[in-house]
Amino acid sequence: MTSKVQICNMALSRLGANTITSLTDSTSEAKLCNTLFNDLADRVMMQGSWTSTIKRASLARTTNTPAFEYSYEYQLPVDPKCLKVLEVSEYAPGSIEYRIEGDKLLSDNSTMKIRYIAQLTDSEDWDTMLTEAFEILLASYLAVPVMGDRKIARDLKEEYHQLVSLNLAIDGQQGSKEVLTSIDLTDGVR
Repeated sequence: MTSKVQICNMALSRLGANTITSLTDSTSEAKLCNTLFNDLADRVMMQGSWTSTIKRASLARTTNTPAFEYSYEYQLPVDPKCLKVLEVSEYAPGSIEYRIEGDKLLSDNSTMKIRYIAQLTDSEDWDTMLTEAFEILLASYLAVPVMGDRKIARDLKEEYHQLVSLNLAIDGQQGSKEVLTSIDLTDGVR
């Protein structure tokens, strides 16, 4: 797996820029990487269901009761932090109503299990496809301040979007096929 410094150096090397030895170096490259890294990492993680970021959790109900509409409030995971809820445990899609408000999930269900995108703060836990996508996005954000080149930045962002689509398609092929079930609306209709 790859450290944050290695990922930053891959992005900087793409631009032909000077590499860094630490995110706390006094160089402008290190300062930019340090400033951009965490926010961009969250953005890339939230843009798709990367297998390395998917976690499951049974949520803990809080002692608070929502003011209206829902009966229960649940705390979303904080370790690792929930960036985005992918699905709630249910038998038929859409059968459990819920709403995300801040770091809470509101529902009428008395228990709640979720699959979610986790914030992986240690880049060593990232899979290679997530790392590659992040590296390209970081390079696109570094292109203007480091190289002064908006065209390279645009080209890298376009490459990033194409790569994310491809990598998520490949990443999504892992595991058994998901079978979609529905209620047959034509049952009993003649």
